Amino acid sequence: MNRDELLLLVGEIHESRVVLGNIQGLYAAYEPDFRDEQKRDIRDAVMLADIFCNTSTCVETILFRISRVFENHLDAHQWHKELLRKMRIEVPGIRKAVLSRDSYTLLDELRRFRHFKRYYYDFDYDWSRLDYLKSVYERLQPLIDKDLEEYIDFLLTCANEEAT
Repeated sequence: MNRDELLLLVGEIHESRVVLGNIQGLYAAYEPDFRDEQKRDIRDAVMLADIFCNTSTCVETILFRISRVFENHLDAHQWHKELLRKMRIEVPGIRKAVLSRDSYTLLDELRRFRHFKRYYYDFDYDWSRLDYLKSVYERLQPLIDKDLEEYIDFLLTCANEEAT
């Protein structure tokens, strides 16, 4: 890996973090409606499901880009699951872990939901499941933000070492 690749990766992560921020902003704007059981309707359920799926996809895209720079090998059959698992592992002498154990666990919940949603075409969402995923999403936000900030610091340190 060279300095330019590392700096490009930092830029890509920053760009994706803007998207995550936009998704978080949308969630925050509608969260009172999601919480109020009297106001909930199908539109809220669909929007909430999309917020979870888009968050999962955005984070997965960041992780895929990191994997491409550092290791570039994923099993074609279960690459979503494997990518997430690999990103919680430190590879000594190559890269630090991207995800904390807690972030990994929460992201895996969103990954499983995204997989379910991809093959579930009905809009009859289970609000108790969506409420659970809301708590997952809310716990994940500060953790993933911290993980990505720390990883950017790691990448910048690596880039500076490459420059010398």
